Amino acid sequence: MGSADEHHGFRDGVIAGIPVSVAVAVGVLPMVVLFVESIGPGLSTANYGEVVGPLYRGTLLYSLGVGVAVTAICLSIAYPVTYWVAHRCPKRYRLGLLVALTLPLWLNYVVLNYSWVWILARGGLLNHILTAVGLVGEPLDLLYTDVSMGIGFVYIYLPYVILTLYVSMERLDYRLIEAARDLGATNRRVFLDVILPSTLPGATAAALIVYARIAGAFATPAILGGPGNVMIASLIAEAFRQYFDYGFAAALSFTFLAVVVVALLAGAAIPQVREELRQW
Repeated sequence: MGSADEHHGFRDGVIAGIPVSVAVAVGVLPMVVLFVESIGPGLSTANYGEVVGPLYRGTLLYSLGVGVAVTAICLSIAYPVTYWVAHRCPKRYRLGLLVALTLPLWLNYVVLNYSWVWILARGGLLNHILTAVGLVGEPLDLLYTDVSMGIGFVYIYLPYVILTLYVSMERLDYRLIEAARDLGATNRRVFLDVILPSTLPGATAAALIVYARIAGAFATPAILGGPGNVMIASLIAEAFRQYFDYGFAAALSFTFLAVVVVALLAGAAIPQVREELRQW
């Protein structure tokens, strides 16, 4: 009997070990190689010193700032939308509405960016409408700006925020809102004292999910951004492809990864946020 149990235990260990080994090879091993490349054969921190130097520190901070700003915009849009869908929209329309709101998730990321080129270009749809109705005398330069890049980011990542926040919003007991209003609370107090505390873990989880994606994005700044919208991913790609400075590119990648991981661990340390993240 003991021999049979040992045989089954060994077999189960082998079966479980295969996907674990694949996950380590695909996920952990490249990170080790990246770190080794960043310090070079002489175990030098020169590449990291260059990353945090004034020349490149601005790009890193700009990327992180864009991530914060766009995430905040997505949350400010998602809160009223998810509240209305979860508590005001008739139940028979909710599924269809959620599918419509999350439609960008079903489409290719690059295609979504280029669709905004067609809309925002000087000869694009939006300028055509504005000039046709007489709101502007000549086409506006809407493309390749901070605004066009921000629009692209919000359009692409807002569905992630909506889906994550909707789960928390749906669990919110609407009777608490009604009780607060019966006691004379204003809409502002209802949001700050009832809605926000109950949905904050979901909002934090949503922010953690999209923040790193936005800050480390490559396609959206390259397609919709202007010459001044250089973000961390573009800098890494340029260091690899154009200058073949693999050590610096690896150090830049690892520094950004470290910032993202620290933020993720800080958020995941909160049990309620960790529970929300498990759903993804």
